[in-house]
Amino acid sequence: MRFLAFLLFLAFLLFAVFARWFFICDILQLCEEEVIEEVEDERLKTLQLTKEDTIILSGYDQFLFAPESYTPELNDNNRAFLDTLARIMATDSTVDLQILGLFTEGEKDVMAGFYEDLGLARAAAVQDLLLTKGVGENHIILKGEASTDSLITEPLQFSFVSNQLPSEYANASYLFTNMTYSDANFPSNSDVFDPGDAFRLYADSVKTYIELNPEKSIRIIGHTDNVDTERYNMKLGLRRAESAQSWLLDHGIECEIEVASMGETEPVATNKTSEGRQLNRRVNFIIE
Repeated sequence: MRFLAFLLFLAFLLFAVFARWFFICDILQLCEEEVIEEVEDERLKTLQLTKEDTIILSGYDQFLFAPESYTPELNDNNRAFLDTLARIMATDSTVDLQILGLFTEGEKDVMAGFYEDLGLARAAAVQDLLLTKGVGENHIILKGEASTDSLITEPLQFSFVSNQLPSEYANASYLFTNMTYSDANFPSNSDVFDPGDAFRLYADSVKTYIELNPEKSIRIIGHTDNVDTERYNMKLGLRRAESAQSWLLDHGIECEIEVASMGETEPVATNKTSEGRQLNRRVNFIIE
């Protein structure tokens, strides 16, 4: 009997709530409808693919990255650009694709995954998308660069470079199995390996990968700029590779680790500027 009374009371409450809503909202029209504002996706339609002074593709939407992020917010137009780009590269083996990623001064110290700056990480994120579309990893060149603008509306630049002509510069690789780190991990003119957060995160992933694939080995190659003699630089590159080898072993990476040096013989940038020399002072970690 009490239970029935409780059900009747509950039904009355529900009816009262409905009746009040119906009277106020439907009859008096006093309820305000929630207005959902659509955020306009504002992107410049200025994205281009160039080759020297020739424009190959144009009029596409710029890629969009949230501040301090290296994950692209893709729209259908971005996907169409990548599909077209992949088709062109599938039919033309004479070109490599260079992707330049930009970052602001305020993003300089942002953690960028395995990468040493956010611009490089943004370029690498697009590289990963192209690899899934069949573009060969040896045909993509990544670069990162700081922008003088506080708001970047064109965060990526795409250009073709010929691979049929001899080049004075080598290509730095930024893949998990062939990762490049600059001399930001070394004090000036030093072979003491003092890695930052990006490399430590990479090393943690390498350790896990080696544990799952114990047959793999690592090859470390040291590179330098052209300051000092070629003989000195060959030895400096080797010492840096050996220092990185010791760091990996000390941090529990148990596999065969070989070291080598290319000294100053494979620059990836000009040695005429301090920025270029820093890029040339680097170490490659190759998983074989």
